Amino acid sequence: MKKLCILLALMLALSTLCACRETVPEEKTMTGIAATTTAQDSTEAYKPILNEFRRLVQAFHENEPLDYDAWEAIGFVEVSYYEYKEGFLGYAMKDINNDGIPELLLLSKEPAEPAINSLFTLKDGKPVNLGQYWSRHRAHLAAEGTIYTVGSSSAWSTYLDSYALEPGVAELTHLTEYYMDADDNEIPFWVKVVNGEKINIPEKDFGALLVEYEAPGELMHLEFISIEQ
Repeated sequence: MKKLCILLALMLALSTLCACRETVPEEKTMTGIAATTTAQDSTEAYKPILNEFRRLVQAFHENEPLDYDAWEAIGFVEVSYYEYKEGFLGYAMKDINNDGIPELLLLSKEPAEPAINSLFTLKDGKPVNLGQYWSRHRAHLAAEGTIYTVGSSSAWSTYLDSYALEPGVAELTHLTEYYMDADDNEIPFWVKVVNGEKINIPEKDFGALLVEYEAPGELMHLEFISIEQ
């Protein structure tokens, strides 16, 4: 009788262990479904921006007066300079910081790479505009997710910055800052800013940085989708 009780206890323990193992794949599957649903919800949240983008492009086609405020609201500040061609404007959805939620990038097609006009992420399920870019304030998105910008406001003023989008944060983190300027006698100087402190650097160092920020190695692949599709 004692041996029978021991045998039954062992069989019960083995049955419980097998049942626990069988539930693990099911739990992983549910996690996968939750992640997929989150991505789908993110795509849905960007639809108002994309619908407005399509409306403005259609108005462009029909030669309606440009609604500059509406264009700027979605991140385009140079639309009046475009020599518009079919398929020139578009967008990409890309999770640039690997947090499971894709960002929305509004683009214009260029020979080398799509030009980023604006970048959106989500906060509490609603789109947030993180940045606007144009011909004198260009942005390049590196493969690892760093955003490098090159800007100019005059012949003597050039500024270089880099940013990161941290997971769970709806604003860009400023990583590096450099700029070129000139004094009252139009003598140029070059500066690196660290924690608010301005440090003069040699012209050649700034020149090397300019090359790096203009072409920061491998770029993140952005699948260009025409807004007219």
